[in-house]
Amino acid sequence: MKWLYLACSIILACGQTAAKDDASTDSSRPPNCPFIDANTCQSPIPSYTKDVSPVLDRACNSTCHAPGVGPWPLDSWANVADWGNIVAGDIENCSMPPPDAGAGNGTLTDTERATILNWLVCGAPNN
Repeated sequence: MKWLYLACSIILACGQTAAKDDASTDSSRPPNCPFIDANTCQSPIPSYTKDVSPVLDRACNSTCHAPGVGPWPLDSWANVADWGNIVAGDIENCSMPPPDAGAGNGTLTDTERATILNWLVCGAPNN
């Protein structure tokens, strides 16, 4: 009986791992939200000052995440780094910026999404 339990546990664990690894077919991702592989740090590492901050200022801080407006500001390296896991998840699955944020001031291109995710995966350096 112990062997049967062990075998079932292994089969279930392997199935869950395979499902996690195939995030490119995640049905919770909106159809217009392409999968971006954000599991490994890609070189060159984006700069917070040059690559990340300007995008966040335009797409996030000019709308909902200005200090005193949104749930938390994304106006500094420390704030973004502190909320990095949430920021990464929301950008990866395209839940932020929300689709109704308005064109231009609340949208991210796929390249901008990839840059921010790569910066976070690379350890969110203060550069």
